[in-house]
Amino acid sequence: MRYLILDTSFLMALAELRSVSLSELTRLYPGADLVTTKSVIRELKSFLRGRRRVSAGVALEVVRRHGIRVMEEYDGEADDDVLALAKALDGVVVTLDLELKGRALDEGIPAIYLRAGKRLVLDDPLRLSKEG
Repeated sequence: MRYLILDTSFLMALAELRSVSLSELTRLYPGADLVTTKSVIRELKSFLRGRRRVSAGVALEVVRRHGIRVMEEYDGEADDDVLALAKALDGVVVTLDLELKGRALDEGIPAIYLRAGKRLVLDDPLRLSKEG
């Protein structure tokens, strides 16, 4: 089983960008298990009181409606938790945050991100190192 670990930026983008969807994500990894962390949920809830409240509400509803598993034991800093969970599950980080993407790739964790604002792509540092 392959795990896709969804971060705050990806979940918020589901409401904000047409080019981001769960169906596009599952096209890259059919049958993958979608998970996130308690810290990501806490971050989304913090946006409910601000100007991005509609996007945060949609993101929380997507988590609920699609049965995205929330790993309760990951309740620290969201980016650190996403990386730790990806390592623990041998998963893939799904993010639109360039800094988090860079950290994941630097640590040998594959990352799915939005390329050129148009489509989701996968960078797998382990695959790339084997090809070189």
